[in-house]
Amino acid sequence: MRRRLAVATAGLLAIGLLAMPSPSQGMPRSPGDKATAVVGFVIGEPTLRTRGGGAQVAVPVLTGRQRTWAVTEVVPAAVAETIQNSVAPGALVDYRVSHRDVVVPADPSATFHTVLTKGRTPVFDMKEYGPELAPRDGRPGDLVAAGWIYDKRQGQITLGDGREVTHDISGRALPKPIKRYEETHQVDRDVEVYEVDTADLTRSRPSSFDQIPVTNDYDYATTERQAAFVVFDRDHRQADSAKVRTIYYFTPRDISDGLPVWDVPTQSSLLNDKGIDPVSGRPYADIQATGVSQAPYTRSTEPFEIVKDTLFYVGDNEVALYLINADMGTSRKSDDRLVLVDTGWPNSGYQYWKNVERMGFDPRQITDVLLSHAHLDHYGTTRELVTMIENAGGDVTLHASREDIEGIKHDGLGNAWNIPPALPATEKLLRERARYYEYDKFIDLGNVRIMPVPTPGHTVGTTSFVFDVDDPDGARRVTFGFMGGYGFNGMERVTATNGFRRLNFQLGLAWLQQRVHVEYVAPSHTNQYPLVEVYQALKAHNNDPANRRRPLDMLDALTTGEFVNFNQKRYAVATHALSDTQPNYQSIETYGPFKPGRENGARDVAVTLLDAGKVIRGYDKHMNVNPKIPLLADGIVIERDSYVHDPDGYYVQFYADVHDSYEGFLPGSGPVESYRPTPGAPEILRTQRFHSRAQAEAVLASVAAGATYRVDLTPASAIVVPADGPVFEAIS
Repeated sequence: MRRRLAVATAGLLAIGLLAMPSPSQGMPRSPGDKATAVVGFVIGEPTLRTRGGGAQVAVPVLTGRQRTWAVTEVVPAAVAETIQNSVAPGALVDYRVSHRDVVVPADPSATFHTVLTKGRTPVFDMKEYGPELAPRDGRPGDLVAAGWIYDKRQGQITLGDGREVTHDISGRALPKPIKRYEETHQVDRDVEVYEVDTADLTRSRPSSFDQIPVTNDYDYATTERQAAFVVFDRDHRQADSAKVRTIYYFTPRDISDGLPVWDVPTQSSLLNDKGIDPVSGRPYADIQATGVSQAPYTRSTEPFEIVKDTLFYVGDNEVALYLINADMGTSRKSDDRLVLVDTGWPNSGYQYWKNVERMGFDPRQITDVLLSHAHLDHYGTTRELVTMIENAGGDVTLHASREDIEGIKHDGLGNAWNIPPALPATEKLLRERARYYEYDKFIDLGNVRIMPVPTPGHTVGTTSFVFDVDDPDGARRVTFGFMGGYGFNGMERVTATNGFRRLNFQLGLAWLQQRVHVEYVAPSHTNQYPLVEVYQALKAHNNDPANRRRPLDMLDALTTGEFVNFNQKRYAVATHALSDTQPNYQSIETYGPFKPGRENGARDVAVTLLDAGKVIRGYDKHMNVNPKIPLLADGIVIERDSYVHDPDGYYVQFYADVHDSYEGFLPGSGPVESYRPTPGAPEILRTQRFHSRAQAEAVLASVAAGATYRVDLTPASAIVVPADGPVFEAIS
């Protein structure tokens, strides 16, 4: 249900602010039959008025330097209801007027195009990128910007999100403060200005440029900040010469949280030596920033290049977005592709698109979007991006998993299921436009290859990726592993329906360890692997005057071999009994679900090893240890789930076919190994813990790929390590 700002249309009428119009009252006259585009801010509930055999919709708006009504032409009652339900108080809208009536297009829900909505949370939008006015008469819509007002002078207004960076992570002062998401706009001398009272929209009124308040300063402790929406007189093709023609500023002021913000994730170990916050009196390292859905400015960070000219980080400091510049190797630049992996939080688009620009690209040139899964923090700006590209005459292809959009109707072995999708039914754009992945096969994009890998669990259709990238400086290819759904959320405790997701989550992590071979980690969230910390540590290293003649790059700063350890962390969280000590957790080892036929374990089971096996070390919380860079000398510790730290534990893991009655799925719950179309539904099996690498390697050396052995299994399908005797008994 749409949440509307508190305002009653009856109140507007009762106090005489607006009078209900006649069919042609209150709108500017349009010359001839030509429809005129109008911008307005909705300050009350839209109402229906019966007119002959149909109805009109009347919307109270601020426009044309007055409070007035936008009244549609007469339409059938059902159409009028559709229009009424499509617009809400607090929205900046544009529409078309002919003969003083609002024109109703073929799609009545598009009569009033909602650009931005001012609710309780801050809204930000950069001038050139984001939700513009609707395209009209074959041209893109005019530009719109939003943010907090930080300066106002004759002919200019400055909007931003208050993000000011003055020092690098080592404490060295930057040459000048960086205001990454701030812009100064030229203002038309005939600008229309309105004060919008979000506490009582009936009090909104025309105003003047001189009356616009300004935010006091950039200090994070300044909690009252002056917000505004501004509309320009040109579209993005003439952005340099565009001037602000309309300003809506909001009272009362926005209340921000007054918490410090950093270019690294909050509570990062790189903040441990920053001392005490004088505002709250708490250590900076202990302060948790506001959730990004309420305050995206608290999670911003700068973009950076990972592989020269090819792979870039363009996300915030919480959710990771990657930009891939794919050179198809032909003589036609139009053949090249610009790929975005995930689209991030819905109110953070202003950061992502500006980050793309800072890496040297126009986000309107993005040709492909790869979505890892159907959670809002990963697909949230998709509609905004598609609209922005298509308003400019471009085209973008969306790629997603069938399972997250349609659900699971059958598994890879032909078993029928009816498991619902993760994507909400309201997300029609993705449902209608997405192309489905062909799993475990590389998409060849010239200097880049991308392989989608199914790893359900986090959602039913979570997809991971391998990025195989040509390094133009190293004359080699480098590989990155992206685990698409690393969070165990929703699976912490066993329910009647999540058992197959718990086991699939465990399987996906083990599959990536065992079957995917990559050098580097590309995390889906930066509070899971310290990619952003690595960059900030690299930046601090290169800013040191002693190192400026010998700068390092991200491939120097990142360490190889981390992908197995990265996946081991959440494998241990999901699996091991030590998770039972955590609030609201139930480990697979203790609580299952246990695979059918193994509820009490299994003895003397025949197992055929399908690969040579691999030694897996227990999770080491010191990630990306790199002595070349002082801030990375001891690695970065991410405290979340660090209770599974166990670098002295070792396991032997195999891709194996178990010859018992288990068929690869949980009856009544869903598919696990049968999710993949592999005969026999082979599993990833792991031994119980060894106390040393030598013990694990000795067991690994005692077996051979392709051979069949007898083993004992625990109820959780771990290979038993007996106190004496062999783990694997050969079958002659």
